[in-house]
Amino acid sequence: EAEFLNSLEAKLADLKARSEDLRGIFDFDAKFARLTEVNAALEDPALWNDPKRAQELGREKKALDATVGSLNSINQGLKDAADLFELGRAEDDEDTVNAVAADVAGIKSAVADLEFKRMFANPADPLNCFVDIQA
Repeated sequence: EAEFLNSLEAKLADLKARSEDLRGIFDFDAKFARLTEVNAALEDPALWNDPKRAQELGREKKALDATVGSLNSINQGLKDAADLFELGRAEDDEDTVNAVAADVAGIKSAVADLEFKRMFANPADPLNCFVDIQA
């Protein structure tokens, strides 16, 4: 039991560190600020007079929402899991600790997804590609 608790605590600490690294890698603060700017621009009725610009901002908003939303979700999930873990540990509540373990597995998956996405951070990465094989 104690080994399981220590293992879970170590996983939480590891995920927190990886999450903080991702916030830096993805430049969370700048993306959050840019998302605020894009949202403000999209609220301007005059923007819709230029459909191309509106479409560009819409695509940018979607990309920013995905990154900022994922990082916020991971951060909140880790905070909630840590709080529940401490509560479960203090009250020796096995069900709560098991629920935290399940939450940690989901958070680990989300962190792994973002770590994979960081390999494709070039703006051209999501574009289509054509391969021509000459025989």
